[in-house]
Amino acid sequence: MLAQFGRSLLDLVYPPRCVLCWAATADDGRAICAACAQQLPLLRGAQCPRCARPIHTRDGRDQLCGVCRMHPRAPLERIAAAGEYYGGVRALIHLYKYRRCQFLAAQLACLLCERPSVQALLADADWLAPIPLHWMRQRWRGFNQAREIGRHLRRRFGVPLLPAGDFRRVRRTTPQVQLNAGGRAANIRDAFAVRNNGRIRQARVVLLDDVLTTGATANECARTLRAAGAASVSLLVVAR
Repeated sequence: MLAQFGRSLLDLVYPPRCVLCWAATADDGRAICAACAQQLPLLRGAQCPRCARPIHTRDGRDQLCGVCRMHPRAPLERIAAAGEYYGGVRALIHLYKYRRCQFLAAQLACLLCERPSVQALLADADWLAPIPLHWMRQRWRGFNQAREIGRHLRRRFGVPLLPAGDFRRVRRTTPQVQLNAGGRAANIRDAFAVRNNGRIRQARVVLLDDVLTTGATANECARTLRAAGAASVSLLVVAR
């Protein structure tokens, strides 16, 4: 009762505001208002069932995209995403990741929880594996953005998080955002290692990250996990 009274008093003095437009929001725990939520570029139309790439089809049905048809043996079995990386989704991720607004982990996890493709992917998962940061980058940022989102997904779906020590980034790399597609693949090669093959062997692993761009980091993680004996490796991202 005291905690509830304290929250009510705090909301009276500092009413909750939308992090995107600064308008007043309902006291429902969400960080954005209804108007901004309606404008988020979420994946609603036809998309590739394997990589979640938005595509345009005559009948509006999901079909494999050209990239997945050309690369049928990609390291990642499936990719699921909540939205596209622009507009409000991009702004939320930037506030969370670069402005260190860690409370937004719950909002980003909520976007994932609402997607049927995400629910289907996690229903068959043995482990949820946040893509690891190098210890120096994590110390500079203060947190692993993927693991914080993963904590909320674990509570919602009951899929355990792979212990951080079992799957690690063992080599410091140049930030991928500074490189082109070819440079990213070379930069991330052999940057990850599995420390506990017993948990990985024959497991269905779902990698977790905030954004998918070229896929170089996720593909390298998938190759490492498959080499350690994983039965399958898929990817879950907030935006692509």
